[in-house]
Parts: sequence; structure tokens; C-alpha cells
Amino acid sequence: MSEIIVGLDIGSKQVNVVAGRLDHLGKLEILGLGKADTTGQVSKGVVLNVNKTIEAVQSAIEQVENQANIHIRGVFASVAGPNIHITKHRSIITRQTEGEEVTVTDVDQVANDAKRTFISKGNAIIHTLPQEYFVDSIGNIYDPVGISGLKLQGDFMMITSPQAEFDKTKRCIESAKEKIEIEGGLVFSAFAASLAVLTPQEKKSGVCLVDIGSAMTEIVIFHKGIVRHIAVLPFAGDSITADIEQGCGISTEYAEQLKIKFGCAVADEISVEEVVTIPGLNGRKTKTISVKNVGIIIEERLKEIVALVEAEISRCGYGNRLNCGIVLTGGSVQMSYIGELFERVTGRDVRIGHPNENLGKTLTEEIKNPTYATAVGLVWKGIKDIDEREDIYKELRKDAPPIIIPVSVVQQLNGNHNGSKSSEPEKKKGWNIFGSLKKVANKIMGEDLGDSDSYDKDKN
Repeated sequence: MSEIIVGLDIGSKQVNVVAGRLDHLGKLEILGLGKADTTGQVSKGVVLNVNKTIEAVQSAIEQVENQANIHIRGVFASVAGPNIHITKHRSIITRQTEGEEVTVTDVDQVANDAKRTFISKGNAIIHTLPQEYFVDSIGNIYDPVGISGLKLQGDFMMITSPQAEFDKTKRCIESAKEKIEIEGGLVFSAFAASLAVLTPQEKKSGVCLVDIGSAMTEIVIFHKGIVRHIAVLPFAGDSITADIEQGCGISTEYAEQLKIKFGCAVADEISVEEVVTIPGLNGRKTKTISVKNVGIIIEERLKEIVALVEAEISRCGYGNRLNCGIVLTGGSVQMSYIGELFERVTGRDVRIGHPNENLGKTLTEEIKNPTYATAVGLVWKGIKDIDEREDIYKELRKDAPPIIIPVSVVQQLNGNHNGSKSSEPEKKKGWNIFGSLKKVANKIMGEDLGDSDSYDKDKN
């Protein structure tokens, strides 16, 4: 048996902690699942109340320790939020010997140079993801190791989070238990989910992961095994709950219960006669609610979310390259017919992503719920990387000479990059996801989807 790995996901509704390890068949055995409520303590992935969140993390960790009879000293943890930014960045190094082949040390050097030269004031670097490489005049190289040349150029996707939000998430984890460590740095939550629900073939052929949580919808697009685009939408399950609350004139608690128990993404599938009675508040009369009306409210909000997802796919230029369509995951994708609605509006293949890819023995069947995709994916992060090339490079590094990383890069890797002035000119700053999204959404949301409910890709 391999070592036990622990994933920790701080969400807007609850903290999820999962412990697992690889069995002798190479499948993931789940040893423990802990969870604790964070309602009101975390909003859209951003920690509001540090002390209460620490208590929630402590509770979830203790549950797993008791179930698996282990002492947790390290975790793979996630980070999320509406202010996650992406920026394209390029780095070039000149090697000492022209005739020799590029090594993994050279690849690491160009990545470290990208971190060193990238400036994003007030933000922490979460990920530095390679796209393609160039060796001299040869371009669009997936893996440059073994190719002869003098100059090595790498195109990277830099993913950042506001430093203050990043630090609060770290503090909630590191303060929850004495001497606990965050292994490998914080991971963008949707990347972790992709490790649990996507197959390698889907990532190569082209796929869009849509993780619909309680407060946000996160989008990740893969093509040829590489992350090509990410986006964060400010609409998700809580938006649906708020619509039901307003449309039916009931409390948030009852609106949430209606969504969970009777939620259906296609109103036509609900009988007109189906009703539910809601108790009145403070002695007021009971209220009869039409379940079909609830379905209409849910369907309309979901159509808006689907339109925004399709807009992101169209805007990033990969609309015609997603041969495997869309995979839905997250706590808010459990309502019936949601896959059919996405298919109808986008015209793409859609499936629900459950975190049971290569899952072995489990302590509880609950772990297969899409709610736990990120937490299970964080366990997988301790076994494999988001980029398959990195798994190959890890083996090559065992025999490769070490490289010296500048102090500034070490600070960035620890999330301490404060964007201090550099002698090099400041690079063009990355686009803000919400700024770009607002422009696209304004074009789309003002247009009716029409009777066919099909999204017109030619308009954008």
C-alpha cells in the first residue's frame, strides 16, 4: 500500500476533508471523509470569518483522523474565489551548448524564469502552467526534452489570486492543527476537480469542465492535454435559491429545501398538479407552492448560466475543438435533467462528472457525489499532476542536476510575491475574468434564447 494522502477543500457551504491511498490495483481507496459547515463564514470561496473557518477545518480533520486512525500532518488544499486571474506570459532562456539536447533542467529553468519576470502587484502566483515550447525556430512543441537547440522558449498561463485572500486561506489551514503543512502549494479548486472526474482521453480530445458549486461556477477548458482557459462565474446554486425565495415569497431555508428535494432543470418534465405546502412564518398561514413554477424558475436561471458558459467557450477560441463536449460536476449539478438542458442549449455532448474515476474501496458511497469532486481530486493531486508532462519530468529530475532558484522566485512559490518594483519593465497585466465576462454577458443576456433554447455561436 502507498502512503495516505489527505485533500482539504474549503467551500462556501462546507469544508470537506478526504483521506485516501492507492491500493495494489492502482485504484484510490477512500479511508475517511470529514465535513463541517461554513455557511456565512466563507463567501464565494473567500474566507470572511477566519476563526470560525479554522474551527470548521479542525472539526473536519478530526473526523477523518478518527475514521482512518491517522494523524494528519500534511494536506493538499484548494483555493478559489471570484478574483482568480489568468495571464499569458512568455519566457526565453539561452542554453550554454547549442548542439546538446534540451533537458528537464532547462525546462525547469525557463519556468522559474517565467515566475521571476512575471509581475502582478498584490497577487500570489497559484500556478505556472506551460502551454507549448519553442526550440530555436521549431515551435508548438508539447515536450521539448531531447530536442537539440540553443534557445528554449516557453509560453505559460500564470494563474493568480489576491494575496490577502490567498493568505487567509493558508492561515485557516495552518492554524487548524499544530505543525500541519500544505503540500505542493494551494491548488485552484476546479483543477483539483478535473483530476477526479476527467479522463486523460477527454483532456486530449478537448473538453470543458463546468464545476457548479453553491456560490460560483468554475470553468476549465482542456485541449491536447493542456489547460487552455479558465473562468469563474458569479452565479451558481445560491443564485437559484435566491430566485426561488423571491419568486415564491418564502424564506431562504425553505427555498433551499425546495431546490434540493424538487429541483428539476426542465420544467416541462413536472406535472402541473404537483404542489407542496410550506409552513407559514410566526403563525402565518401555510403557503401552497406549485412545483412546476419552481421548475420554471430553476430552468430560467440555469439557461443564463449555460449561456455564460457557452460565451466563455466561444470567446477563448476553443468552441470547435471540444470533441468531448462538457462535463458537469459540483454540488449544484444533482438536480434532474440538468445534463439534458445543457445539451439542448449548447448543442454539445454533456455528461455528469462523478469523482469515481479509478475509485476502489470506499468508506462511504457518499464520496461518489459530485459535491466531493474537488476534495477527492486533491487526494489525486498527491499522486498525479494536472499536466501529464510534469509526471514525466518528476522521474527525469531524479537524475538531473539541481538548478539554483532566485530568492524572489522562492518567495513567489510560498505565496509571498508582493509585486515590488523590478528593474525589468512591467509585463502587460492579465485580464480580469469578471471584466471580460461582463462585456460578453451584456451581449448575450439581453437576447432571448428563443423557442429552440439554442445558443447562437455565430453572434460572438
